[in-house]
Order: sequence, then structure tokens, then C-alpha cells
Amino acid sequence: MSLFPNELPALDCHAHIAPDVTAPQVEALNGAVVFAMSRTPAETSHAIRRRDTTLVWGTGVHPAVPTALKAFNTQQFRTTLQQTCLIGEVGLDRRGNFETQRSVLAQILAAARDEPVILSVHSSGRTGPLMDLLTSHPHPGIILHWFLGSPAEQKQAIDLGAYFSVNAAMPDDVLAAFPLQRLLPETDFPASRRATGATRPGVVTRLEQRLAELHATTPQMIRRRFWQNLRELTTRTEVLDRLPEPIADWALEA
Repeated sequence: MSLFPNELPALDCHAHIAPDVTAPQVEALNGAVVFAMSRTPAETSHAIRRRDTTLVWGTGVHPAVPTALKAFNTQQFRTTLQQTCLIGEVGLDRRGNFETQRSVLAQILAAARDEPVILSVHSSGRTGPLMDLLTSHPHPGIILHWFLGSPAEQKQAIDLGAYFSVNAAMPDDVLAAFPLQRLLPETDFPASRRATGATRPGVVTRLEQRLAELHATTPQMIRRRFWQNLRELTTRTEVLDRLPEPIADWALEA
């Protein structure tokens, strides 16, 4: 266990990065570890070919992108799961046809069943239906991204074992309501950059400071807690050994 948690790199468990990002652009992230979400199957096909040591690339079907939903193919999606340990971004969204979104997400959850993966799940405007679907299709690797469900839905998610990726655009009362041991950081870059203070993926300083104040600790210890939470989540889902080696080592060190 490291005695110096400030040595751990910044962690961002939900951001969007173009799959053609260059090596100098990755270096400009200053060593941050980023879970990079894909929005469409076409984007996924490029992203999962990469072999970055500080980026984890997801296979995604964003519910608010009609072309992504239309292009979804169950067999093709199952194939991508052999090349990545991250599913994201997927979920439900108030924009678009609910039945189409629900059908695609149900197929994704069925494909993920018993697979060593974690899932970053979107729920904007449809938290209730999402919780119903997750209850009928449980998975140990669920991370609810920017979750704004009711207290009852939040409790339901906690009881299901879900984690929550949070950002500095979320109000204090929402951040304080989540168990600290279930929190992971995100920027959702490039969304809401002014509110999150994230000028690039991996900039979670404002979030760490906010949570440190809410929990009467230091930003360094909040960062360590994030890494401990990631270790616990990836261990129970058998994802830890599928992460790039440096990321797995940091998680084990936390």
C-alpha cells in the first residue's frame, strides 16, 4: 500500500476521446487514467484496436444517438467484448424512442451476463425504467454515470451493488447522498466543461476538492479512495487482470 496517495494519477471513469487521438495528445493528459467511452459501433471498431497504457476504451451504443441504435448488432457487440473489458456508453435517455433504447440495452445486458466487464450506464430522464431493467438483468459491474435518480432509485441501485461515477457539475446534496465507497470520478468531457472545471479528460481536481470538503478529508485521500473503489469493482468482476498493466498496478497499490 502506498504511503503517498498523491502519487496516484488522476482517474476519470467516463470521458469521450476521439479514437484517432495522437500520442502527443495522450501525453497532454499528464498521465491521467481515462476510461474512454464510445458512442457508436463505428467508433468502437476503431477504439478497440488501440493499445494505450493509460486509456481504457469502451464499446458503446449511446441511447441518444439514433444512428448508433440503428447500427447495433448483437453478434458484433458480443465479438467486441473479447477485445475490451469496458462497455460504455450505453443506457436510456429521454431523447429518442424508448422501446428501441430498451431493446438495445436489454440485448447489451444479456451479452454482458457472466462476462468479465464493467458497464458505464447513462440514464438521463429515464432513471426509473433503467432501474427496472437493471433489476431484471443484474450485473456486478454496473457504474451509473451522472445518476440523478430519486432517493428510492438511488437506494435500489445501491442494493443492486452499483457504483456511481460523479463529476463536479453535480450539486453537493447529490454528491453527499452517495456512499463514498461506491464513488468513482468522471468528467464526461467535453460536456459541461465550465461546471466541471475539466479543460481536458482526467481533470478531476475540482471534484476531489468538493468531496474532500463534504467528507472532512483531503483531496489526496479522496483520490486514493477512488482507486480503492476501482480495485474493488474490477476485482469482483474479474476485470482487474484485463486492464492495461500500469492501471492494474496503480489499483493494487492504492
